Amino acid sequence: MNIGIIYAIIALFSWGIHGPAGRYLALQGVDMYFVFAVRFWIGTLVFFCYLLIKKSVKLDLKDHWKDVLIISSVGIIGNSLLYHVTLIYLPGTLVMILENLAPVFVLLASYFLLKVKATKIEIISLVLSFMGILLIVFGKSSFPELGDGFYKGIVLGVLTGLTFGAYIYYSAELVKPYKLQPIKIIQFLFKIFLISSIVCTPFIIKSGHKPDSTTEWFWLLEMGVFQSGLSYLFWNYALAHLRTNTASILFLLTILFTTLNEVVFLHLRLNSYLIFGGLLIVIAGTIISTSKKSVASETPGS
Repeated sequence: MNIGIIYAIIALFSWGIHGPAGRYLALQGVDMYFVFAVRFWIGTLVFFCYLLIKKSVKLDLKDHWKDVLIISSVGIIGNSLLYHVTLIYLPGTLVMILENLAPVFVLLASYFLLKVKATKIEIISLVLSFMGILLIVFGKSSFPELGDGFYKGIVLGVLTGLTFGAYIYYSAELVKPYKLQPIKIIQFLFKIFLISSIVCTPFIIKSGHKPDSTTEWFWLLEMGVFQSGLSYLFWNYALAHLRTNTASILFLLTILFTTLNEVVFLHLRLNSYLIFGGLLIVIAGTIISTSKKSVASETPGS
């Protein structure tokens, strides 16, 4: 199996905890602006500590500064802010479903900007994945937790998907040359997270209700260390080894992982829509993972 697939699965499984943990904090009334800003600083600290241990702390703000600015402002700050606010209105599983509109952006951007056509395997996997998404949406529509803010949450969720698509598209091109230099990938992550943390600091100062129990602080720290730190690390390792389109389609597996975690931690009620939708996503992920042509680590267009 391509090493990029392994890195991706680790990151996606960890991100599958993100939605339920964030939804739990939102239901407890914790200010989501505080959560998303604190997570940045925790993630930045994770990268800094690793680089410090390796004696490789380096901050070059001039290198690819335009792309870094886009990734930080749209792919990191914009995506995270939209994601956390959407959790106020929708369950984590549905938020992840909407965030998985990212492949549409990536495939279109690759075609129009780089003239890269999607392979047959990618198209088949994409179709199967979105069939699974539609089934899950139909299943979620009958759940009582979808209240008055449903349509507002849907709009915010769509924007979340587009911003994550921007992150995949731009960061993949920057980290691909570093697939044999993992330290440079971590230096890249440290740079964009440090920029994002500084920009988002006012949200911490002016935030409302903060965690007031050990459980709430635990999940906030967990989200910072794993979802903001280690998950991004493994995901960027994956992007360095996989085609951009392939990585974006694999991201659809987070829906399955999120659903499983909501069942365990938030007592999500499964139904046939969720089960069969999840199976389609697993099948799509299996196809894309076992296709040698699709997971080759060539650069786009080669």
